[in-house]
Amino acid sequence: MMNWIKRLSARGTAALFGILVVLAFAAVLVPGFKLASSLSNNTTALRLMSEQRRQPDALARALASIQDRLEARGYVDSAVGELRKAMAEFDQALTTLTPNESGAGFFSDANAADAMRSEFARAQLKRLKLEWQDYHKAITPIAAFAGLPYQDTDQQGTQLNKLGERLQVDVFAALRLSRKQTPILNGLTTELTRELEAHSEELATRLRYLMFAGLIVACGLALALGYLVAARRRQDRMVIDAQRQTEDILRTVKDGLFLLDADLRIGPTHSAAVKQLFQRESLAGITFEDLLRPLVPEKTMQTAMKFVKVLWSERTRENLVKSINPLGEVEVNFDAGGGGHETRYLEFDFHRVKSDERVDNILVSVNDVSQRVMLAQELKDSQDKAQAQLDTLLGVLHVDPAQLSSFLDDSDAAMRMVNSILKEPAREESAFRKKLDSIFRQVHAVKGEASALGLASVESRAHQFEDSLKDLKDRATLTGNDFLPLVVKLDDLFTHLASVRDLVTRLAKLNVGTSRDSPATATQVIARKQSVDELVAPRYAEPPPAERPAAHVPAPTAGLGTTLEQLVQRIATDEKKRARIECAGLDKVPNSYRKVVKDVAIQIVRNAVVHGIETPDARQAAGKSEAGNVLVQFLTAPGEGFKLVIEDDGQGISAARIKEAALQKGIITEAAAAKMESKQMFRLLFHPGFSTRDTVTHDAGRGIGMSLVAELIREYNGKIAVATGEGKYTRFSILLPPADGSQEVAA
Repeated sequence: MMNWIKRLSARGTAALFGILVVLAFAAVLVPGFKLASSLSNNTTALRLMSEQRRQPDALARALASIQDRLEARGYVDSAVGELRKAMAEFDQALTTLTPNESGAGFFSDANAADAMRSEFARAQLKRLKLEWQDYHKAITPIAAFAGLPYQDTDQQGTQLNKLGERLQVDVFAALRLSRKQTPILNGLTTELTRELEAHSEELATRLRYLMFAGLIVACGLALALGYLVAARRRQDRMVIDAQRQTEDILRTVKDGLFLLDADLRIGPTHSAAVKQLFQRESLAGITFEDLLRPLVPEKTMQTAMKFVKVLWSERTRENLVKSINPLGEVEVNFDAGGGGHETRYLEFDFHRVKSDERVDNILVSVNDVSQRVMLAQELKDSQDKAQAQLDTLLGVLHVDPAQLSSFLDDSDAAMRMVNSILKEPAREESAFRKKLDSIFRQVHAVKGEASALGLASVESRAHQFEDSLKDLKDRATLTGNDFLPLVVKLDDLFTHLASVRDLVTRLAKLNVGTSRDSPATATQVIARKQSVDELVAPRYAEPPPAERPAAHVPAPTAGLGTTLEQLVQRIATDEKKRARIECAGLDKVPNSYRKVVKDVAIQIVRNAVVHGIETPDARQAAGKSEAGNVLVQFLTAPGEGFKLVIEDDGQGISAARIKEAALQKGIITEAAAAKMESKQMFRLLFHPGFSTRDTVTHDAGRGIGMSLVAELIREYNGKIAVATGEGKYTRFSILLPPADGSQEVAA
């Protein structure tokens, strides 16, 4: 204290002395005011607590009065009213004495904590509330009683009715509890009153000591006045030296440093590096929001402002909050002239500047980490590319070459069809919608077969393509420009399919080269392929014997049968179900129907496992085997053409569930639903956008698959029929004509 006074000059003596006097008075009066307020609040709490000491006895008397009146068949409303009043007053007293976070009520947080300052007082109040809760529950039904508890009969006179009997039971129970709780409540209120009395005495003592301290401070001020003039000159020299050192540091440091005050304004002092980092001559006086606005997106800026405001809270843990710093690595753009811009990455770090455990400022440190970010991005791109190539390789190795070749050919044709559709000119809304539906069908078919073959990289890209298509379908109006982003998605899918084909070609050449090597070399290649198969197998492997009962799984038919078998096992694993499939007659599918049968079978089999087959627990509860069964048959229908039948023994299709989902998605109205028959309900299965799933996954949820099935069958002039037994089975029967026809798709 004396050293600090010696640093002051004579010129500031009077001003400083006046300030010290004001501070001295404030130091005495402010705490004195708080103590007086606390004493007043404590006195009020004491008076309130004293008044409540009579309430437990009043409650007991009211209960006894009610019992006596019930036995005498007297008027009980006044006694119930007395009970209700006593309860309300005791509840109000406890609520008033309890501090709350908002500060509402009789006391503010600080004054309530002051009134209940000791651990003993808080413990007593808590115990009082707990004891009151049990008592309160017992007498609440009695206080809530309304009506007449009696009934008059000629034979028995005035007797208790059901309400009266119930009231009498409640009163007896409450009186038994009252004999226990009344002494406890009386004791607790008495002890709490004594504690409040002791606290009041203590506050009065502290107030006297504070007044005495004020006298001592006044004497100290008189002594301090003599040192002010001599001390000021020394202080000036030290301040000048500190300023010079600060300027040297800020001029040479490479980081951008500046301070934020409580209003989030940047202080007048900052490092020289700030000019280069933000391309501004000075930041002094502007707000942090004004600094960020031209550099970062609005959402990032708003998040950053909230983050900085949180740092000002005394309760905030600085180390914990730093982990959610929204400006830890932020991209900023500066005008580079000539219409161009320069992109850099800045890292903001925040430190609280405290004095006496209070936050005075926020120190902001800014570094240019563009080089580090660029190197990290290059490394990530390389890793992603390598991982994608590895995933593609693993996916290709476990697919039958004939299936893979067929898939690539079909996918290439589908992508070329999408390209042609995108090139088609369109002006009307209906034309744009038709283009979307056509593209959706092609992409969904590619995605379905990729999923069946386990080509996750192709499936994922096709799913992203569908996301873009779904976004366009949800728009109120469409223009030609809305389709431009699809070109990028198409190019990405084209490129990836080409890379898969190139990889297949290289593997084929490797196999040819291996067959010409020595036996030892060929064995090494086979060993390598087996190790890769072990990596792929877990995704499609069946559950271990402990989780899946032993059952005969029919050997899949070559080609499409194998694809469907892989699809069933993959979806069953993802859905935590058990399923098996049996295929028959797929080797007899004519070439002209090969693609439509494949696309339809993949979609309906997927739906069978996702929507039809139940979980093992549900199947056992229904008396079924844990593993669901899916049957796919391709038959010759004499005189009609060909018939594709796909059946599962799952939970069937509920017309009520179809109605509920259609109403929820706005496909039909309540009025229309009321008039629809079951057959008409089943037609909704093929409506675009209809799905009984609320969430979208790779296998279900968009409501597109079955509508595309209907479109495919319609194009081939076929028919589709649905048969179901709720809780038993679902069967789709598709009739394909031997030649072109004009039948409509029917459900």
